[in-house]
Amino acid sequence: MNYKLFPSYILAALFLIVGTSACTQEEEPKTKSIKAEPVNVTMYKNPNCQCCSKWATYMEENGFSVTEQPTDTLSSVKKQKGVPDKLSACHTAVVGGYIVEGHVPAKAVRELLKKQPNTKGITVPGMPSQSPGMAEEPGPVDVYFFNGPDQVAYFGKIKS
Repeated sequence: MNYKLFPSYILAALFLIVGTSACTQEEEPKTKSIKAEPVNVTMYKNPNCQCCSKWATYMEENGFSVTEQPTDTLSSVKKQKGVPDKLSACHTAVVGGYIVEGHVPAKAVRELLKKQPNTKGITVPGMPSQSPGMAEEPGPVDVYFFNGPDQVAYFGKIKS
């Protein structure tokens, strides 16, 4: 036997054994998927309003967790939360300490929570027919910041 080749045979055999055992082991995932916890939303609404429930479903489909609070005293909730009458809509929600009034797109709510501006809340006044919860395929809507009845600023035209 040629002893100079002997170490090469051992080395080849080791590679074969290690390579085979590596193929039979389950591979660990390279990156672990971290799923963010949904942001909690408490929505106050008229007990009979279906578009509010549709907005809640839309928000849940966009990563939020919505608790519906039906109330017969929605106007007093709005007053307590500081929603200006001229910016009022059909439901009032609380998200991350902010007031979200009406059919506000999830994109606007996420931006509000990310930037955390010095504002009481945001609103889509009234019930625009193209807003989330009102339309099958929502379009862009005008969103406003507010800090009180006379402190209103334009947030932007936001599409769902």
